[in-house]
Amino acid sequence: MDWSKTQLAEIRYFCTSTRSRTPKILVGLPLKLQLGFILIIFSYYHVTEFQISDIKAFYQLLYTPHFKSDQLRAPSPARIAKALEQLDKDPNPQINVHCLGEERYQIVWVSPIYVDDYVKELDYGYERGYVQYFMEEHT
Repeated sequence: MDWSKTQLAEIRYFCTSTRSRTPKILVGLPLKLQLGFILIIFSYYHVTEFQISDIKAFYQLLYTPHFKSDQLRAPSPARIAKALEQLDKDPNPQINVHCLGEERYQIVWVSPIYVDDYVKELDYGYERGYVQYFMEEHT
């Protein structure tokens, strides 16, 4: 995937900034929940289909030197596929993802509430200049 400078700043602010109201949101979460957040972000940027390699690349985009090396690592393709399968089989889905074939997936539905939470956090970051900081200093 090709992310713009603005999108990268927003994503890094949301996922890695200690200034956001969701500081380092992915750190410490089970992989299924991490992928849920990533799919919410994908959905917000109108990404409807993705590959496991896109998920791995997303983790690489989030690498920041202030994270300890053991806090956030790109999971193996097998672990990503298993977690996506769990999301697909969730009986009460907040995110619906469907396997299209070998390592290809489609985001079928994301609860608007979660996308709205992402938007509200970005608005908060823009109001305080935090997202702009990531545009200027980290991209």
